[in-house]
Amino acid sequence: GPSKTFEDYSQGVLLPYIKGQLGKAQRVDVVWDVYVADSLKATTRNKRGKGVRRRVKSDTKIPGNWAAFLRVDENKEELFQYLADRLCSIDEEHGKVISTKGASVVCNGERDTSGLSPCRHEEADTRLLLHAANAAKCGLKKVMLRTVDTDVVVIAIGAFHDLSVSELWVAIGAGKYLRYIPVHDIASHLGVQKSKALLMYHAFTGCDQTSSFRNIGKKTAWDAWSAYDEVTEAFQILSTSPTLQALGDVLPVLERYTVVMYDHTSTCVTVNSARKDLFTRKGRDIDNIPPTADALLQHTKRAVL
Repeated sequence: GPSKTFEDYSQGVLLPYIKGQLGKAQRVDVVWDVYVADSLKATTRNKRGKGVRRRVKSDTKIPGNWAAFLRVDENKEELFQYLADRLCSIDEEHGKVISTKGASVVCNGERDTSGLSPCRHEEADTRLLLHAANAAKCGLKKVMLRTVDTDVVVIAIGAFHDLSVSELWVAIGAGKYLRYIPVHDIASHLGVQKSKALLMYHAFTGCDQTSSFRNIGKKTAWDAWSAYDEVTEAFQILSTSPTLQALGDVLPVLERYTVVMYDHTSTCVTVNSARKDLFTRKGRDIDNIPPTADALLQHTKRAVL
């Protein structure tokens, strides 16, 4: 409640929760976002509006308007650093605790963290996998990622075949919507190539930082991928080597894939020719035809970035 302090929260909620997790695991890693001023996410954060700056200390009262508090990046940065320090107070007898703190990491004992910091990852979504890889390197074979973001599932599938773990789970959602997703089973079913290609597929068809195609959902895009398997190699190349040079080599394949998304019976190989065909011959509405080649190029560049 509003009368509680941040120290009350850490003692009454955070630390008991982490100790509870340590009762079921050998190690718990807590990974926080980092807020970079000139990042792609800065625009999205600005759209959320302005909040109130409040210093985070042990005796600071938790704000009543939590949403306004979280709109200020400096508030979140201070909060994450404060909580990271508090996590280090957990006694080693309970288990290993590692927490990110900006670009570095802190832990509740003497450990080799050279493989974890310094780290330039901006989002916890990707940094989670760095910690999963480190856990595997330390001999742990079963890893679970806890998140509320579906992007983590996609990233985990894409990275699974490079991790030396037997099982990788993602616990996603909260309350009655909590689900446990067996990433290892999904990645094994898809195979190495398609698993690694999933990263570019997800970015290309729409994610947090890239727009989706008008009236084209993930299922339609997936069905188009199944119908045009040639795009798998292009997705994999851009997933593992996201450069403009690589993009230039595979752009014609992505054009054809975009055409298939809008009309799987079309024989057109370029989006411009498909636009003309679908609009004139089939009378498609302007919102239901592919983007222009120029627009597709800019969209793909952003997806690669």
